[in-house]
Amino acid sequence: MLLLLAFCASGARVAAQSSVASVDSLLDGSALNDVWIHINARDWEDLHTHYPDDTYYPVDFEWQGVKVRNSGIRVRGNATRVDHKPSLRIDFNHYVDGQDLSGLKAIVINNSWHDPSFLRDDLSMLLFRTIGIPAPRQAHARLYVGPNREYAGVYVISEEVSKTFLTANFGEDNGYLYEFHHQDGETYGFQDPGPDLAWYIPRFGPKTHDTESVAALYMPIRNLVQAVNDAPQSDLQARLSDYLDVNTFITELAVQNFLAQTDGLVGGVGMNNFYLYRFANKRVSMLIPWDQDNSFSMMDMPPSWNMNTNVLAGKIWDEPKYRNAYLSKLLDIADLVGRGGFEQEAAREYAQIRDAVYQDPLTPYSRDDFDQATALVRQFARERGSVIRQYVATLAPELLNGRSQSLSLRGR
Repeated sequence: MLLLLAFCASGARVAAQSSVASVDSLLDGSALNDVWIHINARDWEDLHTHYPDDTYYPVDFEWQGVKVRNSGIRVRGNATRVDHKPSLRIDFNHYVDGQDLSGLKAIVINNSWHDPSFLRDDLSMLLFRTIGIPAPRQAHARLYVGPNREYAGVYVISEEVSKTFLTANFGEDNGYLYEFHHQDGETYGFQDPGPDLAWYIPRFGPKTHDTESVAALYMPIRNLVQAVNDAPQSDLQARLSDYLDVNTFITELAVQNFLAQTDGLVGGVGMNNFYLYRFANKRVSMLIPWDQDNSFSMMDMPPSWNMNTNVLAGKIWDEPKYRNAYLSKLLDIADLVGRGGFEQEAAREYAQIRDAVYQDPLTPYSRDDFDQATALVRQFARERGSVIRQYVATLAPELLNGRSQSLSLRGR
């Protein structure tokens, strides 16, 4: 019970408006929340008809009896952008400057279109946060729409990677934040595209400082990429310390490859689903994970999977001391997950959302699809650590000796 409470405790705290105790109860997953979108019927129909567009429509957002009036709503997403059950972005200050929900300027409401378990993204972000990597808090909610409170199904609510997120996790928000946009047909993995800064513009969309010059926005990213390519694999940590913390990057790789995330930093289409944050008045940057619903994909994914598709990951794998650091981090995660809390959390969330998913009128998955997918997630949590240990026993058996088992689960 204490383990589950630790898993469900909220991490970062956001200041609340006087009318709402805290948004933690919306984002900590301790309960299945009800969210009501008050929207004109014609606007709701138009939003579905023109779902490929980013057009905003006025809504009142209601949660726990509190309304944030005159908010904006639009469809969001790439591969999951559909008209049947669209993912949504709620912008609380789109029409009313400065308006928020207890400090949150916006939230994302994901449709879980590619995940019949409804659990992959949420549990992935939880593991990132537990291991010490800042990642968005997520929780499940029932969505209701329109004046008749029509049930629109189960969604996964996520906090945005925004200035509010930066302040809560880094104690600052005045650095440079970018959202990475994967380009169709491209498998980019830190390869140096050359000196033309125009290459970076469609791939790294600025979320802050967006009015600054192309040189101010993209020369530091260009310098980071060049440093990654120039750094000798024997001395990555020292040579890249001004640009990227190699240990943090190794940890992120380890989380994603433990979870068999096939659309992450070494995904099947190259690097994808991350934000880049360059800290204020520094050159050093950090990658922040986003959209991890392709995790839990392969029980037997080897630690070496796709490492050679990424310049930095390839150097880490080819250098014994960094490869061992990566394998050690995988073992840390295996020890952490293997204590049972992760599987128990998956079971708790399944029980929390089961009846609501069964009644979801818009999900493309059957009840059997949902039950089988969640069972596979729990099996993955139970067995993946043993698979990882078997790989490490072959690659670097000395790493298995005398492990301290010192990690403990941290809050959501």
